[in-house]
Amino acid sequence: MWEILIKSFVLAGGLMTAAAYLVLLERKMAAWVQDRCGPNRVGIPLTNIRLFGLGQPIADGLKFILKEEFTPAHVDRRLFVAAPIIMLTSALSVFAVIPFGDVIPPLKLWGWGWDRPIPLAIAPHMDTALLFVFALNSIAVYGVILGGWASNNKYSLLGGLRSSAQLIAYELALSLGILGVVLASGSLNIRRIVEMQAETGVWFVLAQPIGFVVFVTAAFAEAARLPFDLPECEQELVGGYHTEYSGMKLLLFLIAEFLHMVTAAMLIVLLFLGGWHFWGITSWADSNSWLGAILRVVVFAVKTVGVILFFMLVRWSWPRFRFDQLMALAWKVMLPLGLLSVAVVAVVEQSKLSGLESWLGRVPAAWLMVIPAWVVAALAWWVVAVAGPSISDNTPRREPAGWDVQF
Repeated sequence: MWEILIKSFVLAGGLMTAAAYLVLLERKMAAWVQDRCGPNRVGIPLTNIRLFGLGQPIADGLKFILKEEFTPAHVDRRLFVAAPIIMLTSALSVFAVIPFGDVIPPLKLWGWGWDRPIPLAIAPHMDTALLFVFALNSIAVYGVILGGWASNNKYSLLGGLRSSAQLIAYELALSLGILGVVLASGSLNIRRIVEMQAETGVWFVLAQPIGFVVFVTAAFAEAARLPFDLPECEQELVGGYHTEYSGMKLLLFLIAEFLHMVTAAMLIVLLFLGGWHFWGITSWADSNSWLGAILRVVVFAVKTVGVILFFMLVRWSWPRFRFDQLMALAWKVMLPLGLLSVAVVAVVEQSKLSGLESWLGRVPAAWLMVIPAWVVAALAWWVVAVAGPSISDNTPRREPAGWDVQF
C-alpha cells in the first residue's frame, strides 16, 4: 500500500509540474515557428534574473489561483462543477497502467531500502491495461457534454455537441489502430507489448505503418490538437464547451486536455515505437542493474518528449480543418484504413501460424510482416489520394457561368 501511495503522489506531482512546463515549451515552440519572442521575462521575483522565462508557469498558476471563482447564475451548478472534475480525474487515472520504464533494481543502504525490483507503474501487471485506458478516455466525453449542457449557453452547447461528435468518431479509428497491435502481440498488457517489440527487434511502427498513421491521426483528434481543435474554434464558438468557465475550473479543463496529449504521446511510444527499447542501447543492458534501469527510463523519456515536440510542431504549422473535413476524414479515410490494417495483420498472423515463414529460410517471423504491410500501405495511400481528393479540398466553389444557370 505504501508503494502504491508513494507512486501515486510522485506521479500526480510530476504530471502537474510537467504539464505546466510543457505549456511553456509549447509557447517557446510557437515563438520559434512564427519567428517571434516567447515568454522570457518572468524569473526570480525582486531580482533582475529572468532564467529564460522559467518562472512563467508559476506566474500563470498563481493567476489562476487568485482569479475570482465566478459561477454564472443561469448554470446547473452541480453539473457545472462536476464536468471539469470528471475530465481531470479520467485524464489522471489513465496513468495508473502506463509504465514509465521497466523496473527499479533492489537497493539496500544501511539497512534501509527494498529487496525486490519495483515496477515503474502503479498497476504494472494489469492484463487488461488497454481496455482500462480506453474506458477512462471514453469517460472524458461525458465531461465535455456535461460542461456544454450545464453552462446553459448556446455557444457552449454547440461546442459540446461538436466536441462529443469528434471524440466519438475518432475513438473508433483509435481502437482500430490499436487492434492490430493487440492481434500481433496477443496481449492487452502494455508491458508485454513493449517486451515483444524488444524481443523481436521489430517495432510495430515498422510492421504496421497503416495502424500507426491511423492511431497518430486519431490521437491528435482525441487530444483536440490542431488541426483538430474544433472544440476551441474561437472564430466560430467563442470558446467551445468551456465558454462560461473561469478560474480553477477552467484550469482543470486545460490541464486535462494537455494531459490527453501526454497520454497519447506515451501510448504512441509504448505501442509503436518500442517503449524503453532501443537497438544497441538497452538491448545489452541488464534490467536488474541500475545502469539498465536508468537507460530504459532515459530512452522512454527522450522518445516521449520527441513525440510531444512533434505534436507541438504540427499545431503551429498546420491550419485548422473545417468540421465537415474533420468528420469526412474520420468516417471516409481513417475508419477504412483502420479496418484494412487489422485485416493485413490478421492475414499475416494466420500465415505465421500456418508455417509460411519456414518457406523463406532464415527470415525471422517478425520481419515477415514488414514487407507486405508497407506494400499495402503504399497502395492504400495511392487509393486515398486518387479516390478522395475532395476531402482536403479548400478551393472555393466556382461561380456558375451564364450558360450554366438554369431558368
